[in-house]
Amino acid sequence: MTQFPKHRLVPVLTAALAVAAIAFAHNPRGKAEATFNGKAVTVEYGRPSLNGRDMLAQVTPGMVWRLGSENATTITSEGDLMIGANMAAAGAYSLFAKKTDDGWDLLVNSETGQPGLAHDPEKDLFSAPLKVETTDDSAEMFTISLMADGMNGTLKMQWGNTALVTDLMIH
Repeated sequence: MTQFPKHRLVPVLTAALAVAAIAFAHNPRGKAEATFNGKAVTVEYGRPSLNGRDMLAQVTPGMVWRLGSENATTITSEGDLMIGANMAAAGAYSLFAKKTDDGWDLLVNSETGQPGLAHDPEKDLFSAPLKVETTDDSAEMFTISLMADGMNGTLKMQWGNTALVTDLMIH
């Protein structure tokens, strides 16, 4: 019986464990899609799990959250998109949320493709207040949804029993 040399076994096991750790470290990606007045809007984001924690309750005023995990959350719109009272031209943007003293603001950032923790506040186009809602159903995995009704709709981000919501309008 041929034995595998011990000096080769350690690097093989180390490589296998590293690949397994990377595979399990990443959260699944999610995608929310809706059509507003014939124009597509898509949000792509990472979906972390609560795992028994109340993550949103741990955020303190002034902290910026990447709205998910891994890479920054991205919204892409085929039309000009009004978020709150602010307008973003058709295109792609990163979304972040900032905890305020009395709630949350949605930050719309012109840079896309960056790691989620690489928020550059100088590239924020604007912020829009988010409504904070308590839900009866709990979302173990962070979930973003888009609801469209003609040219109007909502963007909803839920984790646990907390939902952050803003109105959208496409032009």
